[in-house]
Amino acid sequence: MSTIVQLIPSFARYDAIGIHTRRLDALLTELGHETAIYADEFDPSLGALAEPFAKIQRRPPRGAWYLYQASTNSRIANWLRDRPRVIVNYHNVTPHELTKPWEPSIARVLWQARREIGGLARTTQRAFTVSHYNAHDLFELGFLHSLVAPPLLDLPVVNHPAPSTRDNWLFVGRIFPNKNQLFLLEAFSLYRSLFAPEATLTLVGQTASESYRMAMISTLESEDLHRSVRLLSGLSPEELATEYATATVFTCASLHEGFGFPFIEAFAASLPVLALDTSAVGETVGDAGWLLGQPDPLSFATAAHLIATDQSIRDGLIARGRARLNVFAPQSLTERYATLFERMLGNP
Repeated sequence: MSTIVQLIPSFARYDAIGIHTRRLDALLTELGHETAIYADEFDPSLGALAEPFAKIQRRPPRGAWYLYQASTNSRIANWLRDRPRVIVNYHNVTPHELTKPWEPSIARVLWQARREIGGLARTTQRAFTVSHYNAHDLFELGFLHSLVAPPLLDLPVVNHPAPSTRDNWLFVGRIFPNKNQLFLLEAFSLYRSLFAPEATLTLVGQTASESYRMAMISTLESEDLHRSVRLLSGLSPEELATEYATATVFTCASLHEGFGFPFIEAFAASLPVLALDTSAVGETVGDAGWLLGQPDPLSFATAAHLIATDQSIRDGLIARGRARLNVFAPQSLTERYATLFERMLGNP
């Protein structure tokens, strides 16, 4: 068997890429490989699982495969360009065009990230990713034959509190232009005006764009929504599970997703999903959510009203969401990943 070293720019305990990295390490060990994780930055609580990237820079292991968890710019990518036996595990990079009007400096970083990842295609064609949408993105970056497998994720904690009488929309995602929270605020304002004046909206996520957050605050004030919209961040897994369990519908208007882990959390919480059908959203959700092809706030608000009031629609979405979980269950992915690595490592 081989030695496989995972390299990750930022290794966090509750981040989806961090969870995938840990589960992939465990799976590769189960398959008989020797493994290690090196990170440029990591949570101190993960010190038993990862070592600093600087350490492997000084003394690279002989004959190892380097598996790069690619999602942002990093000095790791440039270091790997001169290495043999590199595998790219691509999680997507937000298009800089979506970011530039709000955060020009971040847009430059995103542009650089795509350039770095694309540079690896010149020295390796071994790549896999979590969606066919991402595979197309990799093709544009120069990777001609990417393999696809859903991410390895821990299915979330599920709380079952007493049923809530609140009419509450929920969205989970960082405050950033591609997440399109401004559209949700517009649709939610219509929803309150037309259907449910007491409805609430909960937006959970760290701020990654201050200018976009300020635009959201301005909208809350101009639409008189500040008392009906909650902005939350830094929740524990248990607190986040409570938000899923007490919501009426999971709403997503994101313009760009390479996968979309919050959809899986919603399915696990038996929460109906309503989303715009963009990027990899449809591929992730399948038939388990109500997907709208056009970004029309009135249509979005009307669909949310039907989900809240029509029990047959609601029950159907919940049932399909539970069934969709089987696609992402860890035990169902083990064989798929075993085959994937056999194909990539078969001809060093």
